[in-house]
Amino acid sequence: MVIDLHVHTTKGGYDSILSLPQLIEEAERRGLDGVCVTEHNSVWGREELERFTSDYDVILLGGMEVETDVGHIVILGLDRYISGIHRASQLRRIADEVGGFLIAVHPFRRFFDPEELGLKPVRSWSQVSDETIALPILGVVDEIEVVNGCCTERENSLAIQVARRLGLRGTAGSDAHSTHGIGCYSTIFEREIRDERDLIAELKAGRFYPARRLLSGEMIPCNSEAPLG
Repeated sequence: MVIDLHVHTTKGGYDSILSLPQLIEEAERRGLDGVCVTEHNSVWGREELERFTSDYDVILLGGMEVETDVGHIVILGLDRYISGIHRASQLRRIADEVGGFLIAVHPFRRFFDPEELGLKPVRSWSQVSDETIALPILGVVDEIEVVNGCCTERENSLAIQVARRLGLRGTAGSDAHSTHGIGCYSTIFEREIRDERDLIAELKAGRFYPARRLLSGEMIPCNSEAPLG
C-alpha cells in the first residue's frame, strides 16, 4: 500500500490551503491508497475522516504533528491533544501508554542554513554524523522521516544517512499544504492497512520503506542515495 504519511489541511495547518475533499480527490487521482492527515497540535476524529471517504477508495488516517521542545514529532495513536506533550519526554510517555508511535519529521530542516549563508564552514559527512546522531529528538522517537517534500535534497539525504546509522528504515511524506506535491514522497507498506491500529502495527513490525514518485507515477525506493561529501 502507498500511503503519504504527512499532509496538512486547512483544519490544522494555518498555512495550508488544502481542504479534505481536495486532498481525497487528488490522492485518488495520483493512485495513492491512503493519506495520514497530520495536523499541527490537533487530530481528526476517525468517524469524521470516514465520512469524507465513503465514496472513494482512498483511506484517511489521523495523526498529529506536535511542536515539541526538541523539534516536530508526529504521534500516531493519540486521539486528542494532551497538555504537556510539547515536552518530548512527556510525549514519549503518553505514546508508550496508548501504544502509539512517534516519528521525527523533517529533523534536519534548515540544518545547513548557517553554512550556506557563509556563517559557518561547510561540513563534511564525517563531521556531521557525530553531531546529528546526538540530536535529542533522535533519542525520543521510534522512526525518522527521511524524505519530506518540503525539504531540500541535502536535508533529505542527511536524514537517510542518519537513519542508516541508527538502523532505522525511515518514513516518507509530502508535507503537502495544497494539492501540489501530494504523494511526491510516500511510505510503501507490505500489508493492507485499514485504520490507525494497522498503521501502527506495520510501522512497529518494520514492514515498510520510503519511496519517491516519478513523473510516470512509478514509486521507487528512497534509500540508495550516496553519503554527503
